[in-house]
Amino acid sequence: AYNCLETAFYGYQRAAEDERAALAKANGDSSGRPSSGTISTRLATRLGLVLSARRELCADRPMEVADLLASASSHETALGAAVLLEQSASHYYKATAARKYAFHMLMAGHMFRSAGQESHAFRCFASSLYVYRSGRWDELYNHLRSALAAQLYGMGRMSASLKLYA
Repeated sequence: AYNCLETAFYGYQRAAEDERAALAKANGDSSGRPSSGTISTRLATRLGLVLSARRELCADRPMEVADLLASASSHETALGAAVLLEQSASHYYKATAARKYAFHMLMAGHMFRSAGQESHAFRCFASSLYVYRSGRWDELYNHLRSALAAQLYGMGRMSASLKLYA
């Protein structure tokens, strides 16, 4: 059953790429994220989320499901991509891939922020901060602290923001 769903997912994804290329050609625009998803993109997203929610289908394949969800996020709107990246991060966590979990949570936070979902962005940034605190990832840790500080500042929480900048 998993292979059938995976095949359908890739079929929807290819159709979404074709629709996106046709729209870009017609509009003369090939930049960035779409402002609204095509029907194929929405179907691929729904199928990916249904697949990830069915524990009996994906319990022994967390890495595969995480990769599927992460690849689907590139065709989605900012909010849809954020949800898919967050779900893929949870599957990376189940597969004990801590750095991939943290990276995808960080990317989900950026997508939530660009979609105007400040509290969800903060939650994602805070979740990934724990993984990068070990000292081997100083640049990422500092980036994450500044992203969290900016997020808190934007949410009107000045004192907490200053603590992270210090």
